[in-house]
Amino acid sequence: MELYFGAKIDRATLFAQRVARVARAAVAILVAAFGVLGILALVFETWPNVERLLAISYWLLPSKAKFIFGITLLADLYLVARVLRSDEGKEDVRPSPALRTSSPLGRGRGEGKRIDVSRALSQDSERRIKDAYLFTSRLKHAEVRNAHMLAALLGSPAVASLLVRLEVDGKGLQERLKHVLQTPSPDLRPSSPLGRGEGEGQPIFGDPAKQAVIAAYRDAQTARAQTLGTHHIFLETILQNEKLTEILFDLGVDQEKLRNAVRWLEINDKLRARWRKFRGAASRKPTGAMNRAMTALETRRLDRFSDDLTLLAGRGYLELVVNREKEFEAIFRVLQGERKSVLLVGPHGVGKETILNGIAEQMVEEEVPKIIQDRRFVSLSLPKLIAGATTSEAEQRLLTCLNDVGRSGNVVLAIPNVHEASAGRGAGGLDLAEVLAGELSKGYFLAIATTTPEEYRSRIEGTALGNAFVIVEIAETDHSTTIQILESKVGAIEYQTKTFFSYSALEKAVILTDRYIKDHYLPEKAIDIIKEAAQYTRSHRGEKALVRGEDVAEIISQKSHVPVTSVTAKEADKLLHLESIMHERIIGQDEAVKAVAAALRRARAELRTEKRPIANFLFLGPTGVGKTETAKTVAEVYFGNEENMIRLDMSEYQEKSAVYRIIGAPGESGGLLTEPVRKNPFSLVLLDELEKAHPDILNIFLQVLDDGRATDSAGRVIDFTNAIIIATSNAGSPYVQEELKKGTAIEEIKKGLLERELKQYFRPEFLNRFDAVIVYKPLTEEEIVQIARLIIAKIAKQLEAKGITFRATDEAIAELAHAGFDPQFGARPLRRVIQERVQDALANLLLTAKLSRRDVVVLEKGGQLRVEKAEKL
Repeated sequence: MELYFGAKIDRATLFAQRVARVARAAVAILVAAFGVLGILALVFETWPNVERLLAISYWLLPSKAKFIFGITLLADLYLVARVLRSDEGKEDVRPSPALRTSSPLGRGRGEGKRIDVSRALSQDSERRIKDAYLFTSRLKHAEVRNAHMLAALLGSPAVASLLVRLEVDGKGLQERLKHVLQTPSPDLRPSSPLGRGEGEGQPIFGDPAKQAVIAAYRDAQTARAQTLGTHHIFLETILQNEKLTEILFDLGVDQEKLRNAVRWLEINDKLRARWRKFRGAASRKPTGAMNRAMTALETRRLDRFSDDLTLLAGRGYLELVVNREKEFEAIFRVLQGERKSVLLVGPHGVGKETILNGIAEQMVEEEVPKIIQDRRFVSLSLPKLIAGATTSEAEQRLLTCLNDVGRSGNVVLAIPNVHEASAGRGAGGLDLAEVLAGELSKGYFLAIATTTPEEYRSRIEGTALGNAFVIVEIAETDHSTTIQILESKVGAIEYQTKTFFSYSALEKAVILTDRYIKDHYLPEKAIDIIKEAAQYTRSHRGEKALVRGEDVAEIISQKSHVPVTSVTAKEADKLLHLESIMHERIIGQDEAVKAVAAALRRARAELRTEKRPIANFLFLGPTGVGKTETAKTVAEVYFGNEENMIRLDMSEYQEKSAVYRIIGAPGESGGLLTEPVRKNPFSLVLLDELEKAHPDILNIFLQVLDDGRATDSAGRVIDFTNAIIIATSNAGSPYVQEELKKGTAIEEIKKGLLERELKQYFRPEFLNRFDAVIVYKPLTEEEIVQIARLIIAKIAKQLEAKGITFRATDEAIAELAHAGFDPQFGARPLRRVIQERVQDALANLLLTAKLSRRDVVVLEKGGQLRVEKAEKL
């Protein structure tokens, strides 16, 4: 088959059509007036007893009013005929995937039947194409091109709605389009002067514009649309023109967004039409237990424990099912080819029961294999069946229900969560799963059941019940499919919350839940988020507010504790000056501070590899040089509090059996590492003294550092892609100190560590998993002085909370630093010195009531504390 655009569009044709429309309207008004005259004649004759019109005796007596009414009745019938014939010459879009496109001009003979796509145009589409022609004529351009088409389509209500959903700046789009139309190009050359021949001086409908309409027809075919709408033409008008595609891209709309947004309108059209469609199909399909052949029997006992999905679908009670064609095809292939029952296996939330509902809808429409046509699709509730019954009673109930299925002869059974049939295993008596398996093996009925992978492995795999089914795996939906599923759901949510969704809100819900919420599955987790986002938007901005992507990001940030909202100016400034902020707590160690700050900036700007943790660092160096303090600083500066980190002392994991403490022992809920990360994926993980861990435990971190995931004892995949992993180690410290004494450059020391020293502790492939291996230098006495100032400042802050001012002289700080300086142990001795000489003395003053609010305490040389008492009030 060939597609072509056959409508004649020129000034004479448009003028003739306009005249014809006016004439038809005038005739319709005259005929309607004539018809009203007859009705008025009857009313005048019977007034004030108009109810006489309902009596048969009135119509048996002749009168002038009845004669006039009879004549005008012909006018009324003429009007009805005009309405019925208003679509004469129009055709529905033919859903044939085998169609191929011919020349846009329709020249030449194609093989087989040729289809004029212009005959499938909706009224609005036809109007916008004519507007495009008139617009081109006013601009004195030679051809109607895609830019003219787009300008005309902007007046369509459907397109206007589309742009609002996409949050496209209408004025910005018009300005860019105006610039395109004003820029001289061969596409937009002036038309020829009038009078130089037939057709001269008026534009023609150009090939690119026709090609766009033909491509739009093919889109409408794929969507099974009834007419060729303006949204179909809008999509292809842009996609068929590189310049227009770039304009939309500059406005934040890429091709996938545009296609999904157009799909949104198609879904809304389907939602509006499905009531009529299912009412028509339901009128031909029995609503009770009887089939059309009158061969079925009633199923009263089955009905007590089940719901008739085909009945619910026929009445329009089930939600629209979107983009599940692949799953339907796989299920129908098993039913038709192998004639065996099907078990849908997929995680909770991927839409297994939605697929069951979709099958019910297709059974109502009779768009299913012959083996299940003219049948009821009945969902058996195992919880209802088992509730309040002993094992033997539950078995009897199940057999009774299955007996009804067999006797009826027109029931296909749906069994959600079929693993619940094994709930009585081990309790004595015959297992329900074995009863069900035995009946399935007899082959007198077909069933479509569902379960999760975990339940399948633990209860069904390798059993008689498992052998009775053919497995069809149901995976998470991809992003595009999930967005379209959300588009089918938001109408009800908008109605309930009195809000409106932008496309970016749906897109963010899908992308961010997939990235940051790992313990649930698409599409369910995205549906839950948009419901919360609608309520959040209404509570913050009131009714009729637009739910934007930032609203969704805010909800996900609250749930996952991951900053996914747009970077504010305040946060951007903080990120850009992160080194100086960190240096308020960390003295020296510039390489470590720069590496950590750069990693955090990349992560927040979304310029990192999403399949790995945010950053993996190995900090090497002697004790007391600030390795752990760096991790605490990152936790405080970026994660909100220095306690917001998961800290493991690896010296406690020197035994092989300690691996279960990390990932959890079999049968337990989770490990000391996996469970905190599962609950709070945006975390800093600190692995202290890594070199002391057992080699088998280090093997766990090979996968964590490289793939950003680990599997816990419950079989759950724990996501580490939003974590920063910092490992500290004293390995090679004697080598570092010795080389520094020799004056060896830090880069040479690092090279020696990686090539020789660290191989005694870690395998090369393990070291290669780290983004950076950073060597901490031993602290100098000058740096110890600066650390002493930081510790004194912390003490001053503690006393400030009590209303006491504390400060120390430079001489006193230098004295403390000198007493606490030890190149081998770093800043640790300093903390002990300050604790003994300063904090202990301050504690004695407080306990003996020698210090009170508004007093000033000065630490002087020699460790003396001078108290300046405040004036009494």
